[in-house]
Amino acid sequence: MKPSKAFMFSSDEINKYKSDPKDWHNFVRRKESEIIFSLFPENKFKLALELGAGNGGQSIHVLKHCEKLICTDLDEKSYDWLDMAILDRQNTDNVEYKICDAQDLSQFDDNTFDLIFSSNMLEHIPDVRQCLRECKRVLKEDGVMLHTMPSRYWKFFQSFLNIASLKPLDIHGVSTNQWQEFKAFGFKSWVNLIKSLDLKVADVVGLPFYVGHGNRFIPIIKAGNSLKLSATYLYIVRK
Repeated sequence: MKPSKAFMFSSDEINKYKSDPKDWHNFVRRKESEIIFSLFPENKFKLALELGAGNGGQSIHVLKHCEKLICTDLDEKSYDWLDMAILDRQNTDNVEYKICDAQDLSQFDDNTFDLIFSSNMLEHIPDVRQCLRECKRVLKEDGVMLHTMPSRYWKFFQSFLNIASLKPLDIHGVSTNQWQEFKAFGFKSWVNLIKSLDLKVADVVGLPFYVGHGNRFIPIIKAGNSLKLSATYLYIVRK
């Protein structure tokens, strides 16, 4: 299975948001969300679950496509430098905020959600198979999971630019070494893992290129988009 299509940032978009790290971060996540939900133009999901909601930057865009959204994160202070911590946000009629371990969704009943969404989260889960089993359990029979994960392109440039910046080579997710993580970030690795849990990968879509150094290295970001490299892949998963 290969990615069916790939989306890119334009040079104009990059130039517009490149000067401020917060603006850049929010732009990247917002644009990814817009691309993802453009693939479902007819859908209005009744009840959605967001795992690893972070600063809520994407929650706003997920909410546009569902009647009610439950935003969850394990870390109460996740990304609080970008926005309010998750439990500081106000519950409303159509948004609810919860602390939740994605490996344990026992607070939710079977066949509850029409949509499960996560962004750059699964690679941080110690037992990702258990997480996906739980997602499968709480997903309705006709529901859909939308998970984005980093690609090997992202991992390569992250490592290369760390070396160039005289920074240590860090592990982004839960892998035990650099090579293991590089292999894990291959889209075929994720496809095989998802299928092994008796789930269907309906499609894989490439999302625009960026690097894990915020708004630094803009020429490399522009080059990556020109070359149609994908920093992350969207995995569209069904029962």
